[in-house]
Amino acid sequence: MSLNTETGSAERAGVHASPSRPLNPTERAVWLGLLSTHLRLLRTLDAELVAAERLPMSSFEVLLTLAESPEGRLRMKDIAASLLISRSGLTRIVDDLERQGLVVREKCPTDARGFDAVLTEGGKKAYRRARKVHLTNLRREFLDRLSEEQLASLADIWRTLGFDDGADAC
Repeated sequence: MSLNTETGSAERAGVHASPSRPLNPTERAVWLGLLSTHLRLLRTLDAELVAAERLPMSSFEVLLTLAESPEGRLRMKDIAASLLISRSGLTRIVDDLERQGLVVREKCPTDARGFDAVLTEGGKKAYRRARKVHLTNLRREFLDRLSEEQLASLADIWRTLGFDDGADAC
């Protein structure tokens, strides 16, 4: 395998020979490691948020998105797009958050056809509590297990694959 340092992309010998060729042991380990790590982290983070704050990860992500938005409000369709969930899926999450008094829906001031989700004062408090739980567990289960060099390498890999690390999350 050779590394093209000018572009930062790996150019492996024979990579273009057959795109559907079977995974080699290293590729398989990378792929399965990514999937299992993602699944394990989501399950753990979700369980810890539910145990500590009675707030599932999906609800926390909505609160996070609203907390980081201007004035704590966003169009419902924009939240769904940013979280990569369906509008109906988001509606169910926001319905639950609304019942808890953490979010309210208001007519969009710039488009009477749409609705904004708006973070309430209770939602801001719940978000701050949940964020502490989330960050503590994210660090314990993932980030603190990696060296600074490993973290830098992963960040570089995600950028190579198109992740925008300019986005503020968590």
